[in-house]
Amino acid sequence: MRMRWMPVLTGWMPMRMRWMPVPTNWIPVVGMVVLVAHAAAAQPVAPGYADNGAVAPRPAADTPVVAGETGRRVDEYLSRLERYGFSGGAVVVRGKDVVLLKGYGQTDRARGIPMSTDSVFNLGSITKQFTAAAILTLEMQGKLAVGDPISKYLDGVPADKAGITLHHLLTHSSGLDSDFSPTDYEPVGREEYVRRALQSKLRFAPGGGYEYSNAGYSLLAAIVERVSGQGYEAYLTAHVLKPAGMSDTGYKLPGWAPDRVAHGYRDGQDWGTILERIQPPDAPYWMLRGNGGLHTTLHDMVAWHRALGTDAVLSKEARAKYFKPYVAEGPRGLSFYAYGWAVSKTPRGTTVVQHNGGNGIYVAEFMRFPDEDTMIFLASTDAGMKASPVVEVVERIVFGAPYTLPPAVIDVPPARIAALAGSWSLPRGGVLTLAVDGRALVARPGDAEGLAALAPPPSAAQAERWAMLTAKTADIAARSFKGDMAGLAEAMGGDMTIAELRETEAGMMKDRESRLGAFAGSAVLGTAPLGDDTVQTIVRLNFEKASVYNVYVWGPRRLLGIRGMPQLPPVRLLPISEREFTTLVLGQETPGLRATFSEQAGETVLSLGSGPGAVIARRVR
Repeated sequence: MRMRWMPVLTGWMPMRMRWMPVPTNWIPVVGMVVLVAHAAAAQPVAPGYADNGAVAPRPAADTPVVAGETGRRVDEYLSRLERYGFSGGAVVVRGKDVVLLKGYGQTDRARGIPMSTDSVFNLGSITKQFTAAAILTLEMQGKLAVGDPISKYLDGVPADKAGITLHHLLTHSSGLDSDFSPTDYEPVGREEYVRRALQSKLRFAPGGGYEYSNAGYSLLAAIVERVSGQGYEAYLTAHVLKPAGMSDTGYKLPGWAPDRVAHGYRDGQDWGTILERIQPPDAPYWMLRGNGGLHTTLHDMVAWHRALGTDAVLSKEARAKYFKPYVAEGPRGLSFYAYGWAVSKTPRGTTVVQHNGGNGIYVAEFMRFPDEDTMIFLASTDAGMKASPVVEVVERIVFGAPYTLPPAVIDVPPARIAALAGSWSLPRGGVLTLAVDGRALVARPGDAEGLAALAPPPSAAQAERWAMLTAKTADIAARSFKGDMAGLAEAMGGDMTIAELRETEAGMMKDRESRLGAFAGSAVLGTAPLGDDTVQTIVRLNFEKASVYNVYVWGPRRLLGIRGMPQLPPVRLLPISEREFTTLVLGQETPGLRATFSEQAGETVLSLGSGPGAVIARRVR
């Protein structure tokens, strides 16, 4: 995955991933306070529905396209996902025909504004292909060459970086680290960001490997400005976007009406928009500029796809450079990086040229299949249902491979749903709380038994791994709360030094104790799925006045980071009959959790799961 890592209002530790759609970077714990205050002001609405539960009217500018059997099947799949919480937009183009172009969910749930074909989405790291195109247009004008050393355009290049060329930056083979700022919104200017990058230590000699580098594309944006004499967005608009027929793409120049810009959501709460965070006149700043953060629309992505098949922006020679696979992205050589694109083979033996991007809340996937004359673009705006696993199913639908539709959600009378809300006792004394959320139930675990009931491992192998991670996290957390950061540093693979971790943990604890009173201990609740190949181990921190949570996010090989949360996010249960509710976990082959209500001896009983492993809960009276 080529995610653009942007900060979110979470906890304190960076999650430096380049292959998983989980947020990186961090904002201090004051961000949690903002999140809680915002949540109190804006109660979540069931995605796709207005406050009264009715389907919200679509805006006048909405012109959805659902054409042919392929369009109908993809729309059926995404419409079912919409009822589970998917929000975003989708485009499928086959040959000259747009077979699907439609928005799902809502741009702003608090105000009940539906997503439309006119909505504005964030592209994340898909921005990189536009920066690469800008570089190639300058080469077409004779103003630079991709083989030039960066010292020709940047001042103060030290000896160890004198061998870096524009080609190295374009293909992530420069040896530069990914980022040189703690957040995407730090007000750092061009010269300061260039200085930070040039003074950094290289991971390898230029051309000697592959390391995904956001900073490399920020340096390319700086070179665009130096060579052209224009600001990055102004040059991009004039020489890439406008020739491609894209009038609704950019950072700020399109001047979109606020109602068109899709809000991001995490754990049911409104995160706002990236556009809100780049309003200062000199923003976006240089952690973001050139490598992420561009906004676009579904119609503009169709225009971009079509322009890439013509000489509208890039000549035939330039396009050959643009899409050529240069550098292996991993030791197995299954995909190769081109200029702002990754190139690989599909299961059908055809070529796919693709890129994705996002900040763990916004996620976008752009796939072009040149051998099959097909394009898929998918954008999502809710961290709980990201585009990455969804686009895999969309691809299977488009090319006729087997796929599974999620269970159809039905409308149950509100009074029936309300009758099921309340507290439910578990066999070993734990308690689950069920509450009404629009036309769904939400469940919150209060303890380890509740978490295990709501998030059982999907297989024996996963159960073994989750148990290992729970024990490992318990050890890491206990040691770190006493000031011993060695285990945490080792688990994170050296992303932060022990001194940095100790300083950050101390600051986090000081802030929490100032608000919540003295620290009284911790308890590990267990491990649960997060998405794709990531899981989360949850630790409750008890303070004198209240408890909060640390969520340790684990990837396949190491700890990716930690999120601080004021409360655990709810598990959303959707009705598929009047007595049966279900969850949906994308990217897992196993079905979601089933919650079934039945009458036994005159009382309502809740069964979580099915078969001999089902957990039985009874209403607390």
